[in-house]
Amino acid sequence: MDDEEPITEVIKTYIECIDPNINVRTFNDPLEAKRFIMKNALDVLITDYKMPRCDGLQLIEAAAPSVKKILVSGYISEIAEERLHKLNATYFEKPVPLRALAKIIAEQQVATE
Repeated sequence: MDDEEPITEVIKTYIECIDPNINVRTFNDPLEAKRFIMKNALDVLITDYKMPRCDGLQLIEAAAPSVKKILVSGYISEIAEERLHKLNATYFEKPVPLRALAKIIAEQQVATE
């Protein structure tokens, strides 16, 4: 989830190149993403922090405890590390570290098999 479509497309393309069997859903509207998160099972949630109408922490809070949560932002210094820790979220500063994301996704796939 990112409010900038080029970012979601790059992440989606990268993940699908690593493993074409992974089902990737992208959203550029945080409220649409939140509705999806609340109604569907997820393995991994990757979200930006600063977005209009709903921030990434609100999306993370809406996800089930079993979901691997990843917050990517250019504003990490604004986010309290303690809150991210309580939400069991991994965080990275932009630009998006694609290799690190791929490693986390692969680990989550093994964990959910």
